[in-house]
Amino acid sequence: MLLKKIARSLGSAAFASLFMAVSALGQVDQGRFVGHVADPQGSAVVNAAISATNLDTNITQTAKTDENGDYVITSVVAGNYTVKVAAQGFEGAVTQRIEVQVAQIVRQDFSLKIGSTSETIEVSTTAPLLSTDSATVGQVITNKQLTELPINGRGFYRLASLTPGAALLPPTGNSLAIRPEVVNGNVISGIRGSATSFLLDGNDVSEQHQGGTFIQTSIDALQEFSVQQSPYSAEYNRGGAFFNATVKSGTNRFHGGLFEFLRNEKFDARNFFSPTRAILKRNQFGASLGGPLFIPKFYSGRDRTFFFVNYEGQRLRNGLVVNMIVPSDAQRSGNFGAKTIRDPRTGLPFTNNTIPTNRLSSPALAIQQYIPRQNTSSGTFAAVPSQAIDFDQYIVRLDHQVTDKNRLFARWVYVTNHEVDPNNAPALGTANLTSIGQDIAVGLITNFGSTMVNEIRSHFLPSHVRLQAFLQGPDFNAKFGITGLSETLRDGKSSFPDYSFSGYSPIQGSTFDQRPKSQDRKAWEISDNFTILKGKQSIKMGTLVRYYQWLGYDSQIYAGSFGFSGSASGDAYADFLLGLPNTGSRAYPAINFGGQVWSKQFYVQDDVRLGRLTLNLGLRYEYTPWLDGYKGQVGTFDPSQSKPIIVSGDGTVPDLTAQPAAPTAYQFFGQYIQTTAQAKLPKNATYTDKTQFGPRIGLAYSLNNKTVIRGGFGMFYEPEGTSGRVNLNTLPFRLSETVAQTQYSVNPRTLSDYYQGSKLGSTTANPTLSPTRLHLNMGTNIHYSLNIQRQFSNHDVLEIGYVGNRGVHLNGTNDINIPAPTTGTASVQSRRPYQPWGNITYNTQDVTNHYDSLQTKYEHRFHGGFSLLAAYTYSKTLQYNQSSALGGNTAYEYALAAYDVPHNLAMSGQYELPFGRGRKMLGNTNGFVDSFIGGWQVQGIVILRSGTPFTPVVSGDVAKTGVGSQRPNLNPAGGSTSFKKSLTKWFDTSRYVVAPTGTYGNVRANTQRSDMLRQYDASIFKNFALPGESILSFRAEFFNVSNTTSFAAPNATIDATAGGQVSATSVNPRSIQLALKYRF
Repeated sequence: MLLKKIARSLGSAAFASLFMAVSALGQVDQGRFVGHVADPQGSAVVNAAISATNLDTNITQTAKTDENGDYVITSVVAGNYTVKVAAQGFEGAVTQRIEVQVAQIVRQDFSLKIGSTSETIEVSTTAPLLSTDSATVGQVITNKQLTELPINGRGFYRLASLTPGAALLPPTGNSLAIRPEVVNGNVISGIRGSATSFLLDGNDVSEQHQGGTFIQTSIDALQEFSVQQSPYSAEYNRGGAFFNATVKSGTNRFHGGLFEFLRNEKFDARNFFSPTRAILKRNQFGASLGGPLFIPKFYSGRDRTFFFVNYEGQRLRNGLVVNMIVPSDAQRSGNFGAKTIRDPRTGLPFTNNTIPTNRLSSPALAIQQYIPRQNTSSGTFAAVPSQAIDFDQYIVRLDHQVTDKNRLFARWVYVTNHEVDPNNAPALGTANLTSIGQDIAVGLITNFGSTMVNEIRSHFLPSHVRLQAFLQGPDFNAKFGITGLSETLRDGKSSFPDYSFSGYSPIQGSTFDQRPKSQDRKAWEISDNFTILKGKQSIKMGTLVRYYQWLGYDSQIYAGSFGFSGSASGDAYADFLLGLPNTGSRAYPAINFGGQVWSKQFYVQDDVRLGRLTLNLGLRYEYTPWLDGYKGQVGTFDPSQSKPIIVSGDGTVPDLTAQPAAPTAYQFFGQYIQTTAQAKLPKNATYTDKTQFGPRIGLAYSLNNKTVIRGGFGMFYEPEGTSGRVNLNTLPFRLSETVAQTQYSVNPRTLSDYYQGSKLGSTTANPTLSPTRLHLNMGTNIHYSLNIQRQFSNHDVLEIGYVGNRGVHLNGTNDINIPAPTTGTASVQSRRPYQPWGNITYNTQDVTNHYDSLQTKYEHRFHGGFSLLAAYTYSKTLQYNQSSALGGNTAYEYALAAYDVPHNLAMSGQYELPFGRGRKMLGNTNGFVDSFIGGWQVQGIVILRSGTPFTPVVSGDVAKTGVGSQRPNLNPAGGSTSFKKSLTKWFDTSRYVVAPTGTYGNVRANTQRSDMLRQYDASIFKNFALPGESILSFRAEFFNVSNTTSFAAPNATIDATAGGQVSATSVNPRSIQLALKYRF
C-alpha cells in the first residue's frame, strides 16, 4: 500500500513538473561556478573548455562556454578548487585555490590572450566578496569560524546570531517538553522560530511537530554552515529562513583528529541570584577520521571513493539556578502583614490581615509541605539542583564517483540524549527524558553532457522521545483529601498535581503538566532534480514528496491542575490557604494518538543572465493537507449544526477503541457528535487550501566591479501544523474539563471538593474542546528586501539594506467560548455562549505579523592575521492576534511582538598575535622559545541586543470570564514621579491600576521591556606543530568573560507582592572552558 502511494505521488509530481524534476532541496547545499570568457577585445570566446578540480578529492567537473561566452558548472560541493580554461587559438588560464562555500554562486571570469594553447597563465584571485548572481540575503560561517570562535555549548546553530536580522532569544517556558535541541528561539528577520528550516547536506531535518531539529551535528563534522534569510530561489520551501550545513567528506589524504573540552565550576563565577556556585562537570569529547576508502589487496578509493566518520559525546552534570517567588513563613501560617486580605464570605478584611486557623484548608496545608520556604533576603527560595545529561552522536558518510558523469553519496547521523532534570521544588525530585534521532540520506547526481544535470535524493528521519515525569507514586489527591480526580489515574499511579498562584512561582508535577509520555515521529522524503543550462538561462523544475507520521502517548493533566488568582481574598496564596481555586482542570490520560500526512511540492526556477543584471524568477506550489488522525482522532466544531462536534469516520459512530475515554465520553455526549461522513466533510474534518502558490523574484545588478544592488520578493508557506494538527483535544477522544468560578461568598467550590461530586464525563461536567478550523489557510511569510554591497578592497565589503516580512494566516489559538464580562454573580459556565461546553480553543490561522528592518554588515575576510564580521540591525516587529485575555477585543492586540528586538549588534573577530618567529615582534627568536610565545591567536564574540517585551497583568479574574493574565488599566494619574528602576521594581507598577470589576483592562500587549542582553565571549589558543604534518591545539574559552549580568523579565503581575521583581538572569555568569585538539 505504501509503495502504491509513493508511486502515485511520484507520478503526479513528474507530470505536474512537465516531466523534469528538481528537488525542492536539491542542490541547496551545493554551489555553482559561473563566469564569462572573453578575448583581448572583450568579445565572447565560444566553446572554451572550463574545468573545476576539487583540490581534496581530485574530482573534476567540466563545462563549455556558450555563444555568449558564458559558462555554468552546477552541483559544486563546498571546498577549494582549481579552475582552468582552454580555447583554440588562445593561451590557457588557470585560477588556483578558489573557495566555494555552502550554496554559494562563485563568479570567475577570464580574459584570454591570443597564443598557443600549450601556454598557461596563472590568474591571481581572491575569494569573491560580492554576490553578483543571486539576491539571497544571509551569511556563511566558514570552517575557520566554526572551529575557532568560542561557541558556548559547541552548538553551531548559535553562530546564527552573527547574521543580520537574526536573534537567538533566551529559552523560555518548559525545558522538559518533548522537544528537539533547538526550539523556536531562532527568530530570523521576523520569521518565527517554528518556521525556520534546518538543512543538512541539502536534506530537511527540521522537526515538523514544533520546529527546531533533533539532529545536532558535531562542529568537527561540518564543512561549513550558512544562514539564509531571503532565499528567493523557488528551490526553497517552508517558512523562508534556513540553517544550511554540510558534513565533511573524505579526501585523497587521510585526515582526522581527537578532541576534549572540559568545564568545571571551579573555573566559573556564581550566578547573580544563586547563594552558591552552581555545580558544573562537563566533558565534551570526540574523534573523526576521513580519507579514501581502502581495502588492502582489494580496493583503493583514491580519486573515487571517500569516507568520513565522526563521534562526539557529552557528559554534563550541571547545577540549575532556581529562584522561586514563594510565601514567607508568616504568609504560610495565614498572616499577610500590611496587605489587605478579604474574607470571601463577607467581603470585609480579616482581622490583622490574618486568616484564622480554623479557616485554613486541610488539603492546602498538606500540599504546602511540598512548597519550599524562603531562604534569601529578597524573599525567594534559591537553590542549585543538579541536572545530568548524557549525549552521543555518530556520523558516517560515503562519497563515490561512480563514473565521470555519476556521483553518489550516503550519510547516516544517529543522536541519543538522556536527561535527568530536577524540579524547582526539591521535594518533587527529578524527571527523566530520553530522545533518539536519526537521519539516513542518499543521493545520486548524474551529468548529461555539460548542459544537463539530474539529482535524486531521499532521506529518512525517525525520532523517539520518552519522558518519565516527576514524583510518580500513589494517589496524591487522595493523600491530600482532594476528590473528583481518582478516575483519571493511569494504571493506578499518579504524578504530583499542578498548582499555580498569580504573583508566585508555581509548584508542578512537571513544567509541562504531569505528563509521562512518549512520542515517535517519522519523516521520509524523496525528490528528483533536473537542471538545464541553455544560453543565458539556468532552468530548474522539480518536485518533492514528503510523508510525516506522528504517534505517541500523553498522560495530559491526569493528576489535576488548580489555579489561584487572588479573586477570593485579594492574594493568590491566601486563596490557596482558604482552599478556593478560581480554576480547576482534569482529564483522562490519552494513549496511542497522532496521525500522518503526505505533502507534494513542485517548482520551476529560471536564472537569467543579462549582462550586468541577473534575474532569479521562480514559482513554487505546495500541497499539504490536514493531518489524518490515528484511528480517526481529528475533528472540528461547527456551532451552526445540531451536532456541532464533527470527527473523522466513515459510518455514524467514531472509533470508540481509539482512547480509554471514548466510550465514557460518547455515552454522555454522543448526542452532540457526528462523523465526517454524516456531515459530508473531508475525512480529516478540514478543507485543504489548494492555492499555495509561492512566486519568487530576485535580481542582482552590478553597477561596477565593486558595487552590486540586490533585491527580491518571495512568498513562503510555513509547515502547518502540527502544533495545531496534533492536539486532537476533541470529544470523544479527549475528555477533559476546566471549571472556573468567580463567586466565593455562598457555597463556593473548594479545593477538597472542587468538582462537587461530579465525575469526569458525567452529564454535569462541561468538557473543554480544542478543535481545528474547518477551512485551513497555510501560514504565509511574504519576504522582500533591497540592499547594496560595496567592496572596498580584496578583503573588505560593506552591505546595507532594507529587509521586510509580512506574516499572514500564522498558526495561533483562540477561545470562542468566553462569556461576556459581568459584575453579577452568575457562574462563568452558565454564561458561556456555547453549552454545555467549557473552553473551546480553536487552532486558528489568524495571527499576522509585520517586520521592517535596516540591516547592515561589514566583513573583513581573514587577511594579515585578522578577520572581523560585524552586523547591526534596527527593526520593529508588530503582531496582531486575538487574545483570550481581552475577550477578542482586537483593538488592543496589534502591538509589539514578544520577539521584537529593535537594536541588535553582533560582532566576531579573529586575530593572530604578532609574537614569535617570522612575525612583527620577537621575529628572530629560536625554535624553543617560539614554541611557547609564537602562534597564539585570540577570538571574540560580542552581542548587544535590546530586551524583549512583556505585558503587565493583574492577578485576579477581574472581568469574571474565567480567563487568566488579564490586563490592567493605565493609571489616569500617571506613575510615580520618584520611580527608580531596581531589581525589586523593574517597572513602575503604579502606572497601572486594576480595571473595574466586569471589565477588561485597556493596556496593550508588550508595553514593557526586559533588560538588554550583553554577551562577551572570548578565546585564546595556540597550535603546536608535531611530526607528520599533525597539530596539537590548546585553547581556553571564556563565556561572558566580563561576568556581566543580563536580567530576565520580571514578575509582570502588578498587584502581586513581588510585582515588578526580577528573579532570574538571561545570560549565564562567566564560565571557562579548556580544550585540547589533535589534528592530522
